[in-house]
Order: sequence, then C-alpha cells, then structure tokens
Amino acid sequence: MTTIAKLNRPSRRALMKSVGALVVSIGAPMPLNLARAAEEAGLVGAQPPLTPDQLSSYIAVNADGAVLAFYGKIDGGQGLHVAIAQMVAEELDVPFKAVKVVMGDTDTSVNQGGASGATGVQEGGKQLRAAAAEARRVLVELAAEKLGVPPERLSVDGGMVHTGTEMAKSVSYADLVGGRYFNVALAWNGKIGNPLYAPGKAKPKDPKDYKIVGQPIKR
Repeated sequence: MTTIAKLNRPSRRALMKSVGALVVSIGAPMPLNLARAAEEAGLVGAQPPLTPDQLSSYIAVNADGAVLAFYGKIDGGQGLHVAIAQMVAEELDVPFKAVKVVMGDTDTSVNQGGASGATGVQEGGKQLRAAAAEARRVLVELAAEKLGVPPERLSVDGGMVHTGTEMAKSVSYADLVGGRYFNVALAWNGKIGNPLYAPGKAKPKDPKDYKIVGQPIKR
C-alpha cells in the first residue's frame, strides 16, 4: 500500500503545474535586462530545495496571479485554511480568494509541527506571514527595476504593483515572476516543528493597516 501511495502521489512540481503555476526550464529565453533584474531580485528558473530557509518553500505565484501558500500543518477544524489565507493575502496585497493554502503533506511543505490549540496561527501563521511579506518585498523590488521607479514610490493593490499617481506604470505579480521560483534565503532559526521561524528582510504590516486579517470570512 505504501508503494502504491507513493506512485500515485503528485510531486510539488506537478501540483504547481496542475493549478497553473508558472514553471519553466532554466534555459527559457528571456530579455537580458529582465533576466538580470530577476536574478538580482531573487528569482530563478530551477526549483530550490524544499528546506525551511527558502522562500519558495512557503510561497509561489501562479500564471494567473493566484498565490499558493505551502503550510506545514493541518486544519483540525480550527478554520486554518481561512486564517492562513487571510494572513498571506494581507501581506501580499492580493484578494483573499486569490490564495490557495496547500497543507498537510510533507512532499509540498516543510515540517511546521502540529496544529493543536493556538499553534496553528500563533506559530505556523507567524511563519507564513513573514514569508508573504518577504515575497512582496522581492516582487516590489523587481517591479521597481522594470518600471524604473524607486521601490518606496510603489504601491500594491490586488497583485498589481503601481506608482499610484501614474496607473499606466504598473505590472502584475504574475508578469514579474515570469515563470521562475523565488530564490531567496530566509533567516531560519534552525528549528523544526512549532518553533520553526524563518523571516526575511521585510517587516510585516502594522496591524492598524490590516484590511483582510480580522474580517469575518466564512470557512
């Protein structure tokens, strides 16, 4: 039975393809200047290893702009699918419905421990929040390079990065990712399970700025 289960289990790469994630080979043609900008912003064609210190282990952007959040816990009736999706959507500035939480499979997510009591959000949610904030930082920096605008002048609404005053100067997350994975190292604390924490350079939002977290969304 174990052998049969392994044969029928889709890989992380297959899962991403099945939901429309942008997956291309390293040798896919790309303009030199955009390729250089992507490299500097931390995007690559080859999938980095599934380890706690990689941003790609937690967040992926699909071809249609939707977001995959890889969550290493399970929902035991606490409504974690909704809570984690809210946290990721909030930090990335995308609609709640644009986030799909993939959980409970060590083939697609790192080990974040159990989800009893408050650990689902308090521990596991803290990590996904930090990862989503870092993904937003990377994408905004890439948008700044593409649009020729300093990152601090850019805003994000619904997965679209723009200058605010010049809506003609805008680019979507999907266009920015361009078929690559995040290749960004996180400051992992070296722990597995509930204590795992691997933040990036980005600072998550101040709770006073929340628009999605805290809203009564049905499970």
